[in-house]
Parts: sequence; structure tokens; C-alpha cells
Amino acid sequence: MRIPPPACLVLAGLLAACGHVPLTSLPKLSKIDIRTTQLADLRAGISLPADIRALPGGVTMTIVALPKDGGRHERKVVLEEVRDASELAKLPVLAAPGRRFTVFRLSDGDAARVSAFREEMFVGPQNSGNRGSLAMAAEKACRLGDLSGKPIPMTSYLKTSETQDYVLLTRDVDLGEAVRSVDPKLDLATAIPPCDAVSGLSGSRAAP
Repeated sequence: MRIPPPACLVLAGLLAACGHVPLTSLPKLSKIDIRTTQLADLRAGISLPADIRALPGGVTMTIVALPKDGGRHERKVVLEEVRDASELAKLPVLAAPGRRFTVFRLSDGDAARVSAFREEMFVGPQNSGNRGSLAMAAEKACRLGDLSGKPIPMTSYLKTSETQDYVLLTRDVDLGEAVRSVDPKLDLATAIPPCDAVSGLSGSRAAP
């Protein structure tokens, strides 16, 4: 059972249109097998302007199972920021100067829970024909300064045991434009509050 390409990464609860995914990424993304991918190896990466910070507890992963006989089952878990110095030191240079690249992973406990769910939903002859999908979302972010109407470009990546490296999902999607397309009345300054007004500021590194 393969993930319908591409898996989409979203910010502020908005589904990034799959049309933003580069065609060159599709062959690698199509190799991801939701039944067998090594959950401990899964990484989600987000590159944002350095004055926009993803907040701990706000980046989530949802795995959805659609049984052939109908219905929908899903599990949603919170991803944790990768802070292991040795892993961070090996990261490829994916953020341009003035941007911040943050990597997230499943905790060991959530990896076990997701593994049990997918085994229940996708393994065995009784589950033949069931479909599945995987989505990630960063639902909490804050800002260090004023937004001032400027674009907020987000670039996102996914790494799995199949891809072996970080695959580009979306490039420079303007979050402000995405917010306005969903709800023209939503105040972007409210959706992304000042960092000093919230707790749990991400400490990931900015590109030099």
C-alpha cells in the first residue's frame, strides 16, 4: 500500500496544495510504502524565514486508513523536534541564509502506536485493498517581529527509509496567501502571534 503521491506538509492547519510539489520529487515520494516504512527514520523538515518559528507540540502527523468496505480510521500524533547534535551536524544545507531549518520526528512511544495502528489496518489478507495516506502539519508558529504584509515563504521536506534523503515537498509556499485563500477574514498577525506572547519557542538553528 503506497502513499498517494505526494504526501503534503501543511502549516497553520492549512493543507498545502499538492500542485506545489515539484514533479522531480514524485518518483522518490512514490517509493514510500505506508505498510513498511521505518517510522524511526521518518523526518519532516520545515524551512521558514528566521523570524518565523515553529513551536513545540504543534507539528503533527496523521495516518489515515480507508478500508475497502468503507469507513475511515486515523491516528494523529505530535512530532518532536530533533535536537540530537550528531544528527543535526549531518544535515544537508537546505536553508538559504536568513532562513531556519527545523527537523521533526516521531517519539519512540508514538512510533510504536502508529506501527500498531498500521498493522491493524494494512497487514494481512483481510486488509488487502485498504488504502492509506500520510499527512503532516505544523499548526503552531510564532514571529519575532511584525509581519508587515510581506510574504512568508515555507519550504518543506520529507525523509523516510525509502528516500534515504530529504525530498522537497513544497517550495516557497506563501503562508499569508494560503491563509487568505481559506479565510479572507482571518488576521494573519493573530494566527501567527509574537513569540514573546507564547511559551515553548523553538530553538533550532538559522542558516548563517
